[in-house]
Amino acid sequence: MTQETLAEPQSDQKQLTQDAAAAPRIPRRPQERTMHGDTAVIDHGWLRTLDPAAIAAHLDAENAHTAHRTAHLAELRSALARELTAPEPPTELFVPVRNGGWWYLDRPRFLAGHGMDVSLSRVPDSADLRRDAHGIPVLEDGQLLEGEQMLVEDRRQVFAIALSAEHQLLARAEAGEGGCHITVVDLSTEEILDRAVRGAGPDLAFSTDGQWLLYLRVDVYGRGHQVRRHRLGTSAADDAVVVDAPDRWAELELSRSRDGSTLVIHSRSVVSAQAWHLDLADPTADPRRVTVPHRSANLQVEHAGDRLLVLSEDAAGRSELSELPLSDPAQDVPLPGDPAEPRPLLLAREGEHFEGIEAFAGFAALQVRSGGLPGVRLIPRRDDGTFDILATRTLSHGGELEAVRLDANPDWDQDVVRYRLDSLLTPTTLAQHRVSTGEASVLRRVAAARIDPEQYRERRLWAEAADGTPVPISLLHRRDITADGTAPGVLHGYGAFGSSIDPALALSALPLLDRGVVVAIAHVRGGGEMGPAWHHSAQREDKAVSFTDFLSCAEHLVDAGWVAADRLGAAGSGPGGLLVAASANLAPHRFRAVVAQEPMVDPLASLLDPGVLLSLQEWAEWGDPAEEESVYRALRACSPAENVGESAYPAVLAQAVLEGDQAPCTEAAVWIAELRAKTTADPARRPVLLHCAPDSSGGAQARRTAAMAWLLEQLGAPGCP
Repeated sequence: MTQETLAEPQSDQKQLTQDAAAAPRIPRRPQERTMHGDTAVIDHGWLRTLDPAAIAAHLDAENAHTAHRTAHLAELRSALARELTAPEPPTELFVPVRNGGWWYLDRPRFLAGHGMDVSLSRVPDSADLRRDAHGIPVLEDGQLLEGEQMLVEDRRQVFAIALSAEHQLLARAEAGEGGCHITVVDLSTEEILDRAVRGAGPDLAFSTDGQWLLYLRVDVYGRGHQVRRHRLGTSAADDAVVVDAPDRWAELELSRSRDGSTLVIHSRSVVSAQAWHLDLADPTADPRRVTVPHRSANLQVEHAGDRLLVLSEDAAGRSELSELPLSDPAQDVPLPGDPAEPRPLLLAREGEHFEGIEAFAGFAALQVRSGGLPGVRLIPRRDDGTFDILATRTLSHGGELEAVRLDANPDWDQDVVRYRLDSLLTPTTLAQHRVSTGEASVLRRVAAARIDPEQYRERRLWAEAADGTPVPISLLHRRDITADGTAPGVLHGYGAFGSSIDPALALSALPLLDRGVVVAIAHVRGGGEMGPAWHHSAQREDKAVSFTDFLSCAEHLVDAGWVAADRLGAAGSGPGGLLVAASANLAPHRFRAVVAQEPMVDPLASLLDPGVLLSLQEWAEWGDPAEEESVYRALRACSPAENVGESAYPAVLAQAVLEGDQAPCTEAAVWIAELRAKTTADPARRPVLLHCAPDSSGGAQARRTAAMAWLLEQLGAPGCP
């Protein structure tokens, strides 16, 4: 029988704070927690129970102490702020997209102090236009093209747009109370035809004849829980439910096939998925079920004309691409494992994962993750519509750390596929590949005046984990830095929720690189860089795998000579804060300094606290320690706040927020108190600091420069105090 008992805190309140020069005094008030036969004594957990005024006073004292200990870094912070606030290139490339005989144009307009808005317009492909070498219309700032029609003046409040099959009608989902408001416009007359639908989600599609609109209905939590069918010009109260998802953890998605013939509906939760498809020429018919509930959320169904393409996982968790015939419209289509087995096309190799599939008349584009990096493979179709797997080609520009992702490709009959190319040192490049000839060409490249890629180097390293598994590392350094074992370095990590840290222009790393610091990212298990199995192998009872992977990466950087053994820092945010803090507990000698931002460093207490609201995704990631003894004992063994030992810890800077979307600020307060009480390191050389901001919305740049300045000093970077 699970039980929990807490010893009462001492009644005599001791003052928490003193003058800013000394660290705030935080008395020990041991509490006992007994659960699953384990009794834990927690010295500073009582900080979580303080009333708001008391915790605010304590955090004010922590902030004052941190300000005092870092006052001498003011000049460096100012310099870093100037470097980080220099104009950055736009991350979006606005290039006209061809679809159904029209060119659709996104036009950005930069607003002083308010970001930018983007308008949507179109111009017929038949118009007499000035075009570039690729046949794409050339846009002039502030000047409309001949025959250009404005469709949406400002897309900031428009979450989705749908076009009818003949491109005559446009439906837009606009921000509104209780969900989106849908407006349908006749583009030939600019007449508003329908405004009946309210409380909708961002997914919508027209029937083939343009008389019906299929859309998502959202509940009070913003979850797409129903697909509904609306006849234009009628009351939304009469809209029929096409698919319902009563499971409150499941969410519906819908999309129209690229050839415009079919609506594909997915229902997904964290642990399962299923799909249906509906002939848009007969929108009042019942949708056909494509799959029974699938054993994981990694399921995608893509309509490919005379067949369906299905991405799923086999029994071993490997990605699989299969095709399903559509020859018998009266039957539900089977899923792998059903009696009528579809034809498998491609099984992912070791270290690969299929992330998405897009079908066209002449080929399919497969979004793949291989070696920890996203890429694209093109599978041509034969004359009979089948896919020629042996003729598959990979889109690549030959970079060691390049991320290739599909861009907007809306036209079913197109022979070119657009994709985006990113790396840590080069700005986003928009390119295209002509499938019939294999010719690749660059369409646009973001200009980045702040970085000269020739002055830096990016590398892929592989560390060997404790169990022998290769773990990828992304490495950045200044060109003149060599692996001689003398450079300072910082190792970043996240390692949770299947999230991936993919290559993207790392302008925020330039102040570190320019001061001779080697910057590395450890793509540890728990993340998604190597696919779902990579994620699942460091969840719940196996969470500690992330921490030992991180330490293996740190050890590899030192052993390979990229970082000096006594000049390595670690940095992480949210679950990444858990990663670096738990790693410091396991091997405090490995790091000179640790920066943990909004860190999840007291996870067991938060998971056991009924006052902390968690999502299904979070429960799936961490488990329920109150009900599952194995989860409790795993978290008990690795929770940073509950496993601080008497050792010489690295210098620590924790940055928390009172009102944020990650860990409660009290987690950081408890952890810092434990560290101060038990570290044997000289606090003058290795301080343990906490700074807490009111919320995460403002002051992010100041927090970033403060952490960077402090880290540069701790690592002894050249030119720092």
